[in-house]
Amino acid sequence: MRHLPFPLIFLCAVGFALFTARIAHAFPAEVLSVHDGDSITARRVGPVRHKSDKVRVYGIDCPELDQPYGEEARELTARILDGKTVEIVPAQKGKSYRREVGGIVLLGDMLVIQDTLVSAGLAWVDDRFCKLPVCDLWRLHQREAKAARRGLWADDAPVPPWTWRKMKRPQRVK
Repeated sequence: MRHLPFPLIFLCAVGFALFTARIAHAFPAEVLSVHDGDSITARRVGPVRHKSDKVRVYGIDCPELDQPYGEEARELTARILDGKTVEIVPAQKGKSYRREVGGIVLLGDMLVIQDTLVSAGLAWVDDRFCKLPVCDLWRLHQREAKAARRGLWADDAPVPPWTWRKMKRPQRVK
């Protein structure tokens, strides 16, 4: 009996865990641009010309561009995804920004971008929203990155982006 290579088994397991409920809605898309580590603009691939959509990467939160490690997160995402055809698996519709929120898999390299960013220490697993079983794998990789002091974990007290955004908002005068 022939065995599947480990990367293929891994991708299948992660893909199954992440996308089981939404697999029928997955679609190939060309990445047109990368805004920051966890936001891209992409256009569906197919015979019909589709408009481009903003897509927020599911389950993680990268540092903001003006935050330490924000540019590094954007550069890694751009190096991996920009101009490539990826598989986008919708997870939910973004409430505040009216953008698609989904998992992004680069099929040719069998890569899930969330895992790459978290493992590099360039993203937090966002426990407020990351509820699928695959989030546990990403949490494990986050603990490993933290223990190895990779990326943002090299700082003694990295500030999560959701806290950073609150600190940057102008305070209302009462």
